[in-house]
Amino acid sequence: MRIVLTLLILLAGAAAGQAQSAQIQRIDIVEYGIYTADKRDCHRDAQGVERCDRSNVRHATTTWTVPAQLGVEFGLKYRVIGAPNGAQVTLKRDWLLPEPGFHPPSPKEPIHRLERTDITAIGNTVFVSYGFDDPWELVPGPWVLEIWDGGRKIVSRTFTVVKQ
Repeated sequence: MRIVLTLLILLAGAAAGQAQSAQIQRIDIVEYGIYTADKRDCHRDAQGVERCDRSNVRHATTTWTVPAQLGVEFGLKYRVIGAPNGAQVTLKRDWLLPEPGFHPPSPKEPIHRLERTDITAIGNTVFVSYGFDDPWELVPGPWVLEIWDGGRKIVSRTFTVVKQ
């Protein structure tokens, strides 16, 4: 009888834990376009792409069309909608690059996808962007930004990068 009672208590505890898990309903795009930001603590990742912490982010222009110019930063701000408010979530962000992709100096193969992870909370607003730091990044065409919750794509938006 004690074993049955213990199993019931464990099952009830597991069900209560599941009830408290974060449930993402959707992503709301709250702003998009071209931005300016202060960069610090920059380094190259394994693919040779510069990664920097950004602060003092300022929205410059609302647009889905981006000039292929060094120094241009583009992206969007999104809000995670779901329950319970404040629950931590991990989202995957993919930038799908147009053909022929990037050809950085170090990797021998072109890069067609940039994958990142965002850890945030339900109710938070998150800024995601890409900045052109090197000439080999100036690839015109559709740049698709996808945000995933596990195996579920929550949002997909396309920026069109154009030669000037």
